[in-house]
Amino acid sequence: MGHIRLGTLPQSKKWQDVVGLLDTDAPLETVAEAAARASEYDLKRATNDPGFQFVTGLLVRLPFLARAPGFEDVLADLGIGYDSLSSLPALLAGLSGAIERNAFETGYSSDIGGLAKAALTETFADKLAERLPTLFEPTPRELRKALAGYASGQEFARLSRAFFASLTYRSLDYFLSRELANHTGTDRRFASDADRVAFERALKQHTIEASRIVEEYSGGWYGKTVWQKNRLDQQEIDRFTRYSFKKMRDELGRRRATA
Repeated sequence: MGHIRLGTLPQSKKWQDVVGLLDTDAPLETVAEAAARASEYDLKRATNDPGFQFVTGLLVRLPFLARAPGFEDVLADLGIGYDSLSSLPALLAGLSGAIERNAFETGYSSDIGGLAKAALTETFADKLAERLPTLFEPTPRELRKALAGYASGQEFARLSRAFFASLTYRSLDYFLSRELANHTGTDRRFASDADRVAFERALKQHTIEASRIVEEYSGGWYGKTVWQKNRLDQQEIDRFTRYSFKKMRDELGRRRATA
């Protein structure tokens, strides 16, 4: 199986700019925006990555398809038994297995596909849990209903925002984490590991706040494309993800300018 890695950013001029910022007291907003620009090429390529496309297809299609008859067949086509709806962990395991099988069957795996898989499972875990009973194990009907509950413009917007916030943070951390350790210690930007962890937590919160722009866009896109046009094809989903990435990059830049 081929494995496609993300670009070697430390050799790029844009990445060297990020490293230079870490050598200073530049605010988090500036570092985040510079890191987003440095990783821009790799994130643009993501929409052409088969593993990434498979994940985003699940994000967009599953809530909509959970509303309609034949959802069992949808799961079966993914290699997921209907018993996966017996619990939220079982469903997440089933989706994770489907993503891994797709990578094996296509003979193609990638770092961005792995990041997207992690972002998707985190998003479904958090957002479905919000709609499920807390005292008892949910029934398959309740779990399916929770998933279908995100098949409206407003609710899909919340789901999409959570996914892109998680994915953006994970992609930035993927690159930054390799460098942050070099800036931790006496007389460096981060005096201790605790300071570095605090920076990473602040970066995650920063991306969550920036992802509001994706929420505003996603709701209108879903209503127009999925409900009005009944378009669930991957080409439309790729356009959606490509523009969502652009919105995130622009918002990170705007937040740096106003910090």
